[in-house]
Amino acid sequence: MNLFSSDPVLSDFVEKAYVRLLEAGYIVSNEYIKEIPYGVSFKTGKSEKNLVSATVYHTEKKGFSVVTTDPEIKSILLSIITNVGTLGSDEAGKGDVFGPLVVCSFLLGEKEQSLLKLGAKDSKRMKDEEILGIYEKINADFRDSFSMVRIMPERYNSFYENLALQGKNLTDLLSWAHSKAISNIVAKRNDIQRVLVDKFTPSYSANSRIIAAAGSVHVDFQVRAEQDPAVAIASVIARAGYLISLNQISETVLENKFTLIPGSGAESDKLLEEISARYGTDILSKIAKTHFANCERLLTQNPD
Repeated sequence: MNLFSSDPVLSDFVEKAYVRLLEAGYIVSNEYIKEIPYGVSFKTGKSEKNLVSATVYHTEKKGFSVVTTDPEIKSILLSIITNVGTLGSDEAGKGDVFGPLVVCSFLLGEKEQSLLKLGAKDSKRMKDEEILGIYEKINADFRDSFSMVRIMPERYNSFYENLALQGKNLTDLLSWAHSKAISNIVAKRNDIQRVLVDKFTPSYSANSRIIAAAGSVHVDFQVRAEQDPAVAIASVIARAGYLISLNQISETVLENKFTLIPGSGAESDKLLEEISARYGTDILSKIAKTHFANCERLLTQNPD
């Protein structure tokens, strides 16, 4: 029997949340518990006079999301989704023609629990200013909690070309970057209970490399793993690293004459053409991933 929702997964989560809140000294008012489309709303607080609304949403595609104005309550609810000691790993820049590929592994241990209050979620669902704000706080006080691997365009293109000559591709590059980031944390932290990687390939060899990097720690590969707070925070840090790198390339390589943008659509095509017209196509290897079709079209049209 599902007590709180017709969605058994959501009902189980709310049941755990109910218990966890009571253990933390909160009151959960039964009269305000209500099933809504894709979620359950309720009110909780330290006393009947100070109840705060909270809503938990769940879909198979997007996983869990928590909405409440109280950071303590949000932290408690998010802690149910993950396990203490989870090392989450995710990447940014994979689908963006400009800038680097960035992979981040982040450990959500005991001392990192306060970061659950920041409201990090899948970076694709956040604004750039939110991402950079959260990253600034994490980078200031939790530098040993994450490892960021940034493969800037020139190195990326050289790396990719060498892999292609061996019959390999982007999957192998991603596997190497995740392995590097994970092994960096494994080398300096002894409180890792599991590794959770946002699944990007079914390849046995690529996943085996990551498993080897984790040593004796169990590794899970999960589609849409960003619903786990550890992976969500890794996603935010990786995206922040990507955005910061875009600005750095714009300032140093392009002398602030152009501002690089994320994505790989029509706006990116236009910007590529404008930059090439000013600097020539040789500059593409310093600012973009040249195996993208956007770049290949320009390089084919203008071989030298």
